[in-house]
Amino acid sequence: MKTKSEKLRGILGSTALCTTMLLGFQATTSVGYAQEDSDAVETDGDTIVVTGTRRADRTVGNSMIPIDVIDGDALEKSGTADLTDILRTQVVSLNVQRYVTNDGNVFQRPFTLRGLAPDQTLLLINGKRRHRSALIATSRLPQTLGAQGPDLATIPSNAISQLEVLRDGASAQYGSDAIAGVLNIQLAEDSDVFRLSTQYGQYYQGDGEEISVQSNIGLPLTDSGFFHVALEYVNSEETSRGAQRPDVAALVAAGTIDIEDVPENGLGQRWGNPDGSAFRSFFNAGIDLNNNLEAYLFGNYSRTNGVTSFFYRNPVSRTEIFSSVPLTTMPGGPRFSFTSVFPGGFSPQFEATTTDWSAAGGVRGALSENLSFDASLYHGENKADYHLSQTVNPSLGPTSPTEFDPGTLTQRETTANLDFVYLMDVGALASPLNVAAGTEYHREDYLITLGDQASWEVGPFASSFADPDGGMTVPLAVGSSGFQGFNPTEVGDFGRWNYALYLDLEADLTERISGGVAIRFEDFSDFGTTFNYKVSGRAELFEGVAIRGSVNTGFRAPTPGQANLSQTSTNIDLMTGATLISGQIPPTNPVAVFFGAEPLTVEESFNFAGGLVLNIPGGVRITADYFNIKLNDRISVSGDIPIGPAEQAALIASGITTGGSLSSVRFFTNAFDTRTQGVDVVATYQTPFVGDSTLNLLGTFNYTDTEVTAVRNATAIDRERTLELEDFTPHYRALAEATLRSGPFSALIRGNYYGEWTDYGGSPAEDQTFGAEWLVDFELGYDVNDNVRLAAGAQNVFDNFPDYDTRAGNIGSGLIYPRFAPMGFNGGFWYVRATAEF
Repeated sequence: MKTKSEKLRGILGSTALCTTMLLGFQATTSVGYAQEDSDAVETDGDTIVVTGTRRADRTVGNSMIPIDVIDGDALEKSGTADLTDILRTQVVSLNVQRYVTNDGNVFQRPFTLRGLAPDQTLLLINGKRRHRSALIATSRLPQTLGAQGPDLATIPSNAISQLEVLRDGASAQYGSDAIAGVLNIQLAEDSDVFRLSTQYGQYYQGDGEEISVQSNIGLPLTDSGFFHVALEYVNSEETSRGAQRPDVAALVAAGTIDIEDVPENGLGQRWGNPDGSAFRSFFNAGIDLNNNLEAYLFGNYSRTNGVTSFFYRNPVSRTEIFSSVPLTTMPGGPRFSFTSVFPGGFSPQFEATTTDWSAAGGVRGALSENLSFDASLYHGENKADYHLSQTVNPSLGPTSPTEFDPGTLTQRETTANLDFVYLMDVGALASPLNVAAGTEYHREDYLITLGDQASWEVGPFASSFADPDGGMTVPLAVGSSGFQGFNPTEVGDFGRWNYALYLDLEADLTERISGGVAIRFEDFSDFGTTFNYKVSGRAELFEGVAIRGSVNTGFRAPTPGQANLSQTSTNIDLMTGATLISGQIPPTNPVAVFFGAEPLTVEESFNFAGGLVLNIPGGVRITADYFNIKLNDRISVSGDIPIGPAEQAALIASGITTGGSLSSVRFFTNAFDTRTQGVDVVATYQTPFVGDSTLNLLGTFNYTDTEVTAVRNATAIDRERTLELEDFTPHYRALAEATLRSGPFSALIRGNYYGEWTDYGGSPAEDQTFGAEWLVDFELGYDVNDNVRLAAGAQNVFDNFPDYDTRAGNIGSGLIYPRFAPMGFNGGFWYVRATAEF
């Protein structure tokens, strides 16, 4: 019978909470959680895992490192189609926020695992490295500034058979990025299934309507293979949780503008989820070529589209947009102002269309009784295409369009792997020595494509000139307001390659002691070589009690995008009328070098961890693991470096002739070191209940603390950035869940706890700490017959919201709740779902 695993994560925070789990739940922890079956309950310790090990018989129960297993059924019961949001409710050491005005990050939301950025967690699909997103987080995002991680939202949740979350460093096994851990998605392989599921829901406040349709089709591929495809379509409407901006209210009250002309239904700007739709698909296929050889193929295609609004452009105070300019040199002649186009001001509408596809194929099998191999090739691409509407390029005056295509970003990756596993009999060991060795070649490219000319063009009204009606004109801003397009100096194709060799040894030293050693060498075309190692072990002290631990080094290579990204905006010098450039430039740009930039180098980590595993008679499993991650040379974006007349003169004197046209720059840099430490606790209890009922209980707890230990670039790690790294996400997270199955009925209740967190406020006195919150989810299910199942439920049943935001600047923008709240700020969401399977 197939094991269906369910959630895990966690961590120990207090003895009281652990005692509550043990006595109140009769549960407590484990590395994998098995879901109920209609006939019996299997223990999660028997679940085979493939992440963090190359042994074929490694299970959750005897793993030397902490690993959580979540099955597809658990993902379905989360009540949302977005995998990023699903994982937030399932993995307490993973945090993700809802962004509103942060460019492409509104749609490709970066997450953190154990307090580290998304590009410090490796994503695998069927054990193969997945490509990262095209989007680099250059807008001011707490914790994830500068990161370029994978886009989880491109993966349909119904494609997943099992998700394994490795909570340990694994660079010695998998290479770059595997510092915080590894997410490994195992795709569904059912070869005889047709499943159709439809869900409808909306927020309690009556907005954010969401409709999703999922379908799974599994077919036999001859009599010795399978073909499985998962399809998903989602359409979600926007939400609004803000208030009318005070400046809008003042203009309306004064009769300066008409409320009907104010964007976003008179609010000025909207704070809430974007309007969006998505089509996602994944296929997985395999066929036995003979008794010893299998061919496999899997891949995906997704296309998502979303629209969000940017900050409000006030028609009175934003003089660089709305100032009146003469259209002739004759006094009293015709004039133009963008108030004729947007009399109530405007909020630019930012639209992103993300196209993502990948394909992987290979052969694997046995070369002899003890020797197996796996040869594979993978290619993936992620493309973000941007569009702006309800905005203008002010410098173009009346010829400005109100829609722009500011350009595209594309990430391409190709990976080839050749892996071998040999089982070597060693008389002194309690099991064969598992010898894994292999090589990898990886190529990645980052492409920036030109925006349309109007999105970056310097128009005739950019300079100040004599106004025929008196005085001087006010220079109007350059470029599409909200997101200036990529100009010819910024576009390009930037790539690099690397190859790796690894050796991974693992065995049972005795009947009670297991151990493993892994080493990996990599050579990168742009910055040189790395060498990493990992040592791990597990010892069963006596029946039901074991300890485990690991020591490892890790690294993250700077991406070609981070090393080469250029994204600038153009302004006008009010004194001279000259063009001034400001924004992001590559660290190898001569201007950046002048201000101390150096070529990016790898981030390096040293991790050590130790844990306790308890198997208590009666079905209780508990794991508690301590982790400590020291991370050096972390890559981030520097602060804005102002360039005044003295700096301009110095740049020109040093031979940088473009220095006179710069007003400020920033660049990627190896800026600082951190230490992240904490504890994960996971507790599970699985048992028959009353009659034929089954009850599964889960409790998890996480404590994570990050400290900035060294600063190399003070502009990149000011007080705001330090606060964001150390206190922006809750130090304490917890989850408690109960699942009951009785005949055709099932019920699930889940509580997610978010501890206190602090957001920046300009000065220490203005920082705001937001209180701890519980969110409770609930779902009821009923099997109409063997083929049809109905369910109804709610996320955030009690309609809980974070504390009010009391900072003056945010209130002035119409915010009621903190926009980066880790628990979200939309309130309760109800849904109904129908599933048919044949």
